[in-house]
Amino acid sequence: MCRRLSRSLIILTAMLIAPVPAAGDEVAAWLERNGLMQLLAVHLEEQLEQAPTNERGELVVRLAGIYARLLGTVDDEARRADLQQRSRRLLEQAPSRDTSRLELALLRTSYRTAEQSAERHRLRQGTDEELQRARASLDELIEQFDDLRERLEDDARLLERRLGRASGSDAVMIGEEAEEARQLYSQCTFLSAWSIYYQAWLNNRPDIARTAQRRFAELLDLEGGPPDPRDVSVDLRSEESIARCILGMALCKSLTASSVEALQWLALLEHERTYPPLREELPAWMMAIHLEHDEYADARAILDRLTKERSVPLHWLRLAVVHALEAEFRSGRAAELARFAVTELAARGELEQVFDLAQRYGAEALGAHGFAQYYVRGVLTYYRARERHGGDEPTSDEAVAALYDEAMTAFRAARQEPDAKSFPSALPDCQRLAAWCLYFQGRLVEAQRAFEAAADLLAPEEAPEALWMAIVCLDRLLEAQPDNTRLADRLAALVDRFLAEYPSDPHAPKLILRRALTSEEISAEVAEQLLSIPPQSEVYDAARRRAAQVLYQLFREAERVQRIAWGEKYLSVALPLFEREHERLSLTEPLAVARHLVTGRRILEIAFQEGIERVVVARTVLESIEELRRRPSIELEDLESELAYRRLQERLITGDPEAASLIADRMREEAPESVWSRLASRAMFRYGNDRWKEAEELGLDDRAAVALVVRYGRHVLEEYDNDPRNVSDPGVMATFAAVADAAMTIWKRSGDRQRGELALTLFEGLREARPRNAGFLHATALLSEAFDRDEQALECWRALVAGSPQGTNAWYEAKFHLLNLLAARDPSRARAVMDQHKQLNPEYGPDPWGPRLRALDLRIATSPDTEASAGSAEEAQGTGAGEAPP
Repeated sequence: MCRRLSRSLIILTAMLIAPVPAAGDEVAAWLERNGLMQLLAVHLEEQLEQAPTNERGELVVRLAGIYARLLGTVDDEARRADLQQRSRRLLEQAPSRDTSRLELALLRTSYRTAEQSAERHRLRQGTDEELQRARASLDELIEQFDDLRERLEDDARLLERRLGRASGSDAVMIGEEAEEARQLYSQCTFLSAWSIYYQAWLNNRPDIARTAQRRFAELLDLEGGPPDPRDVSVDLRSEESIARCILGMALCKSLTASSVEALQWLALLEHERTYPPLREELPAWMMAIHLEHDEYADARAILDRLTKERSVPLHWLRLAVVHALEAEFRSGRAAELARFAVTELAARGELEQVFDLAQRYGAEALGAHGFAQYYVRGVLTYYRARERHGGDEPTSDEAVAALYDEAMTAFRAARQEPDAKSFPSALPDCQRLAAWCLYFQGRLVEAQRAFEAAADLLAPEEAPEALWMAIVCLDRLLEAQPDNTRLADRLAALVDRFLAEYPSDPHAPKLILRRALTSEEISAEVAEQLLSIPPQSEVYDAARRRAAQVLYQLFREAERVQRIAWGEKYLSVALPLFEREHERLSLTEPLAVARHLVTGRRILEIAFQEGIERVVVARTVLESIEELRRRPSIELEDLESELAYRRLQERLITGDPEAASLIADRMREEAPESVWSRLASRAMFRYGNDRWKEAEELGLDDRAAVALVVRYGRHVLEEYDNDPRNVSDPGVMATFAAVADAAMTIWKRSGDRQRGELALTLFEGLREARPRNAGFLHATALLSEAFDRDEQALECWRALVAGSPQGTNAWYEAKFHLLNLLAARDPSRARAVMDQHKQLNPEYGPDPWGPRLRALDLRIATSPDTEASAGSAEEAQGTGAGEAPP
């Protein structure tokens, strides 16, 4: 059902794309009109499957005719085999008298295969098995041709008798049928005659050849006596079938009579009216007949004449060589002809032919001197050595090394022959094979030079392999002498040359990777070269790993903006690599597991980097590592703290500080001195500090964030013994300040004395570390005043009055607090300072400090102490005794 449906679809498609539509019972006619014979055969096959028994005969006959036509035109081997199979199935269900044309077409196809095998044997290009198959096939074909020929002859006689009794339109129709039968009979006789000839020739059976001879004579209409070449019409020689019958007669006469008679028949084909393609082949057939009769001088004369007149076809030269080589020990003329033809082949650069002949007949048979002879001898010896060697590393077998040496000697001799320059395409190959001989002998220094010399000579498609081997030789030499800088420099130069000249060669990725692994250079260029290696390269994964390493180093060394860019690039390379490695990770390879975990840890580091924050990537890696943790053979205890820290980062990025706090607290409880615990505290502190700043800008509730700053900031400060004087790094100092500021904020809002005292302690330390910092002075002053540390508060306010620009808000604030403290401790001194302030600022100052100063003025009692007032006047100017301005 499916087959019929597909066939109908093909036919329907052809009809749809054709210019003329067709339908129903017109399909077959339409297909034939448009020359779609293969589709027509499919259509008729479908009809035949569905037709009732009484209607099948006509369809069979018609289909047989189409198969016959197709068998004569189809060139594709697979399609021809399919068509033959379908034809044989049709023959099984059809009367023989209705399918003679198809039967003949099938036999013709089989004959052509046998003929090709026979002619390959003439040139000694086939195998013994192929020759045996041809002989067996010809036996079957001769029998089948004889059977079909007898039936066709009977059909023709019957039709001729009927024609004698017919008249009118019946006579015309029967006459056409009779003519077709005679033509089929002649074609069958023609193929039968050639099949018999080839069987006779392949088996050296002149008696069989006489049968073929009679059938060729019948086709030439020369029956009734011994066939005479002079009786063949000149005009008929222009027809291919007649010309080939003449050739058949000549070849049969070569087997049954003599070369003289055979050549008399071939002479008929020298006429200008002869079928042109066959006339062109005539010298080869004449030479074949001479060779069959050991007439080597005559064959040589034909070659001499042809080489002067035109280029001799390759297969003609091979014909002369193989027959001459097979007889050279019997005839000096044969040996001379063989040398001549081999030299001609070699001179034309046909070294593959020479090599094949040397394999068949031995290199010695080709001659003792000349480039081709030495070259072929070297190649044969080289391949004997390779077969015996059986490996790709230098041999330690002395016998194998001796064979390589023998081959190399032959290659050297070939290059020194006078005719060597006549083989421009083979000379570089000679150099290349000599280099391989040196390599397989372990002579790496000489091999390196020879490979490099070959690379300079070889064609662009072959040179890279030679240059690669020169690199291999140098690399191995350097392994044995790692401190040899001269070798290292030479190797680096060769690698650079290879990559410059052959960047697309399959070996280039290996060299890019090698250079990246052996060089200390970490750069964008190195990374890009490694990433340019295509996926189909065998070093693709190794190159990606090295590229990831380079990108990671670039990430670690870069400034913020570029750091983010390198981090993103690293993730694009490392994550697919990590996933592939995870799929095929071998747990029995500790180094592979360790390398895999290093990649995962680096991905996590960069995925959580500020400005990158790729949570999905991080989760993917964390899940993969968790999956490894569940395997019994994997120990990840050393990574527990690090993984906990990465999970904390993931919670913070996704906005879950409560869960992150639980992780941080557990880490601190289990390993307070661990670097990951300290990093966890820092992460919690930074998160709180950032949220605090954001909340302030937006006017949102920031209490939770401020609490995080104090809580985890204190853990961070413990690393520095809570004393800012122990650090000089501005970043750490900022952490102290942030914690102090957050503690002070909590105190201001809630009155939490513990937080206030913490803030005071931290600001006191900050003030000592940075005594001129106005912010530290201000906070210390406020907190000291609140916690009854009046002396310290006075000191800080004095410093702020002295260090702040007069008239600024900060100056008025410091002046107010200073006077307020003095009023409680030394009213007379406070009075003098206030009076001085009023002289300079009659309006006291701007809001909010002006009204506060005015109210304070009313509270301060009058004092006659002139000396105290004089001393206070100095304070009013902002330069108290013994104080330096901040």
